[in-house]
Amino acid sequence: MTIIVYCSGSILKGQQDTSKLCWGDRERADVARGAQPHDVRFLNPEDPVSNLADTPAVFGRDMYQVQCADAVIVDARERRGIGIGVEMLASRVLGTKLVAVAPHNTYYRQDSLTFRGSTVSDYVHPHLAILCDGIVGTFEEAGRWLAAHVGNAPGGTSKVHAAIAAYRERLLPTDQPMLDLQPMIGDR
Repeated sequence: MTIIVYCSGSILKGQQDTSKLCWGDRERADVARGAQPHDVRFLNPEDPVSNLADTPAVFGRDMYQVQCADAVIVDARERRGIGIGVEMLASRVLGTKLVAVAPHNTYYRQDSLTFRGSTVSDYVHPHLAILCDGIVGTFEEAGRWLAAHVGNAPGGTSKVHAAIAAYRERLLPTDQPMLDLQPMIGDR
């Protein structure tokens, strides 16, 4: 079986970006090796397009590739930008599996994190924890995850709605800034 993967991660946009970790031949080879015996084809947002000035079409290309893919694999080895977040949420809305490569003790996944007055053990960034179908440490593990979940339905937006319900039930009663806005927000 062939698995089509959208490679979500930073794109080198100039000399200032040369130190970023990005998808490359090694990462694609690792995914393909892990996914064996399945064949993997990659959709790469870095592939050239004829007109980068056509902003709606360029954005539409990324969203179309997310929609057509069997899975989106996010390169979360280091802090990422807005485009990756959009692609992650789009995978939920468009019904595409979502896997993040987030090694232990990197920005999005830490053994222990003290932040905003709390300490969390086995921290996974909330956006990854809620949106992703799988979180792994290497690209080869991402391939193995894909091979093990061929044919399984991806997560949808239900986890997003469940997270909102959890907040409203458990944290909103003590979130004074939000409580102050409740008369204006109502029961949205």
